[in-house]
Amino acid sequence: MTNQSLRILVVDDHPLVRAGLQAGIRAAFPAARVGEAGSASEALASISARHPDLILLDVNLPGQSGIELARRIRAVDKRVKLLMVAAEADPWTVKETLEVGASGFMTKMCSVDSLGQAMKAVLAGQVFLCADSQAAVKRAEPRAGLPADALGPVVLSKREREILKHLAYGENTKTIAISLQISPKTVETHRQRIMRKLRIDSVAALTRYAVRHGLTVA
Repeated sequence: MTNQSLRILVVDDHPLVRAGLQAGIRAAFPAARVGEAGSASEALASISARHPDLILLDVNLPGQSGIELARRIRAVDKRVKLLMVAAEADPWTVKETLEVGASGFMTKMCSVDSLGQAMKAVLAGQVFLCADSQAAVKRAEPRAGLPADALGPVVLSKREREILKHLAYGENTKTIAISLQISPKTVETHRQRIMRKLRIDSVAALTRYAVRHGLTVA
């Protein structure tokens, strides 16, 4: 595959992040054809029209998580390479992205050079984990066999801990969305992810978990 024929799609709901990623792409692949999408629906339409070789996909898209979108993309196109991008790395999210068929994971704190390395590795058929995600996975390894309640709040991202705290206070999805200035669908996506991570199947159990680990203390 030549630089001129390479097609890359950037999927992120923040225009400035998309612009930054596109600048990094052009530094590594000056002649690549780069498209962008700000939502899952835009991404699916662009994939259908452009048939990209590589997709840089934000993990925390509004409405539908990047992980769910990755699963949908994989169902219709097993050829395209997926490089997941997130604000922060936690081992469960890294593991989940790889399980749905992504070939790489990196945080938005990574350098432009690291982005170039990640894209080249993924396009070459390799699996790429940035330094932050490697460290997160390594920290979790000694705890992997423990029950969810033994893991403590470290298993959750900062945003997930915020949402869990609001849930523990009995707030509904709409109230949480207004408080955190995010969409109700995003709140619901995070809630489902929290329950999967902790292997908890009810809001009552989530509340008990939050109380046990001190998340209800201001």
